[in-house]
Amino acid sequence: MNADDLITALRPHFPNAEIQAVNNGNKFEVLIVDDSFDGKRLVQRQQAVYAIANPFIQSGAIHALSIHALTPSEYAERK
Repeated sequence: MNADDLITALRPHFPNAEIQAVNNGNKFEVLIVDDSFDGKRLVQRQQAVYAIANPFIQSGAIHALSIHALTPSEYAERK
């Protein structure tokens, strides 16, 4: 599994999101900027991503996953 594979897995669940991913072996970092995170706590956002990534984690394709799940306004503030 590589970063593009992770993006491909996430895309159907976040069709309008900006998604970026990088990996170093089986350790991944993902940034998802999506309106669907508006009003959700950080843990709820992470749970939404983990629900999709969990099969890859269980199989060992992903060993570690760092998630940055932001709304568009939060992302704009960080820039």
